Parts: sequence; C-alpha cells; structure tokens
Amino acid sequence: MDPYLDTIPDDHGEEIKTRVRERDGSDGEERPTKRARADTSALLPPGGDEQEVETPPKPEDDLDKYDRERLQKGLRYINGAAKRKITPRTQEFLKLHKDAYKAALDGEAPEKASRAVVQAMDKVYYSAAFFFKPRSSEEHEHLMHYVKLRRLELLANYGDYLGQELQEIRADLKAAAIGTSSEVRGAALELGPPKTWLTIADELAGANMADLRKHVYIACGVLGVDPNHMLWLIKEWAERNRTFHNHIRQYISECRWPRLAEQICRDLKELLNVAPDPDTAANYEKVLLSIQNEYFDVMIRDDPDYWYPNEKAREMVAEKMAREKKWAQK
Repeated sequence: MDPYLDTIPDDHGEEIKTRVRERDGSDGEERPTKRARADTSALLPPGGDEQEVETPPKPEDDLDKYDRERLQKGLRYINGAAKRKITPRTQEFLKLHKDAYKAALDGEAPEKASRAVVQAMDKVYYSAAFFFKPRSSEEHEHLMHYVKLRRLELLANYGDYLGQELQEIRADLKAAAIGTSSEVRGAALELGPPKTWLTIADELAGANMADLRKHVYIACGVLGVDPNHMLWLIKEWAERNRTFHNHIRQYISECRWPRLAEQICRDLKELLNVAPDPDTAANYEKVLLSIQNEYFDVMIRDDPDYWYPNEKAREMVAEKMAREKKWAQK
C-alpha cells in the first residue's frame, strides 16, 4: 500500500484504498499486477482532450450531479494537471484519480458506486489539508518555493552522507582493481581521482556518456552495488555541490581561473543585495577577497577579465598537467 494513503481523511479512506487494491492487486500466485493505463481521449468528446480545465472542479454534494459532462470536465482537469510541475505525491494521487474517472465513464451510464469513488477522491484532492495542486497561480508559486526550500534542506542535511558513500565506493573499487582484469582497472581509473564526482556527473549527463556508464556498471558488478543507486548518488551529490557553492573548490582544484574570477567578482558585487545585514556582507567580503588575493593579480576589481592568475595559480596549473600526463601513461 502506498504510504501517502495514511494521510487521507478517514471518511474517504476506504473507498480510495479499495481503488488502490483494484489497481495494485495480486494474481492467483500472489504476484503484483498492474493494469495498463488506457488512453482516456476516447472518453472525451471530439477535441476534448485539448480543452484543459485550469482549476480543479469542486466536489459535488450530490452523486446525481456527476453526469457524463461533469465527469468529462474532471478528467480534462486531471489530464492537464498531470502535465504540470507537481510533487511526486500529487502525481501518484492523480494516477488513481484518473483511474476513478475512467471507471466511471467506461459504461453507458455512470454507476453509482463509481461516482461515489470519484466524489470521495474529489473531496480529498480539493481539501487544503492534503496540499495538492493549488487553486491559484499565487498558491502554485508559494508551493513551488516551499518544495524548493525543502529540497535544499534535504541536500543540506544529508548531502555529506552521499559524498561519504561515494568515497567508500571509490576506495573499495580501487582495492578491488588490484591484480584483476583490465576492464575493472579501467573502471577504477575512469571513476577515480583526479576526476571529481561533479565532473563525472556532468559527463554522465552528456551526449557521449555510454562508455562512462558502462564503467559504472562494471564497478557496481564487482562491488555488488545497485548501479541505479550509484547513478542516483552521483547525480544527487553533484546537485548538492552545485547548490551549495562548492563551485569554488571545483574551480580551484581544476584550475579554472576565469570561472573562479567571474564567480568571485559577481558575488562581491551582489553581497549587499543578498546578505541579511551589512556586517554579514563585510565578513563575506573578507573571505572573498582572501580567495582573490590567494590566486589572482587584480588590475581592475570590477572586471574579471583583468584578474590574472598569480604565481601560485600558475604553479597549480603546471602540477595538474603533470598529474594528468602521469595518469595518461598508466
């Protein structure tokens, strides 16, 4: 049973849980079954699948009001809502909601039992407590901000654990590659340093990712790790790094001095706009200027094109090139 169903009000829970059992039941050998979701366009009048309903129809107080026209209106709303940016919880509910409408529209005349299920699900969807699709553009904007903030909170709270798991996988792969096949050694090389996980994530998202993805599967096969889980770890860890300004560390480790100059210059200009108070802005300015002084000779403060890598930065470039040459010869 889907865990989110526990949040459905008790007076509507049984009808909806019955619908879930029908959808996600088991066959005679206790194997889960999933009935195919049919195209609902045939249940709508000609061109009806193109006529979206922007706001969710209010639940009807009388089952007799759920005539064919009302059911088609509800189905058009669900078809449109499913295409929008909504939470995973809403997506799952809309699948059930759509099934209920389809079942009610399947016959010549909607059966009372089917209409009762539709009514119950309408009431749940329309209730503010269930926090589904907002009823206005302002509410939708607030919801998206809330979801984004919660997403940031998840990355902040648990991101370090993702990185820790990836480092353990990398260490285990390095150990497993000793004295084994060239295929495993190749995977360890492709997934090992000096590459960062952010670089690996970018490569996996690119057009020519087939070879790297193959190395991930080889590594997972040797270590007994679910490859889908590892691909998720890499993607989520990269998102965490992008979100929480680990750009700076990456730019420095990869000697990407123009990008580092652009980022620091931009942040210096915007400090007073994003800092909560002048003291915080001043403290951040000290941090940014210390990074600037460590790696650049600055001719024009407000133009990153005139921030030139200093002696330390140039030495780091030479060391990086030497490491890459050494790795290439292995």
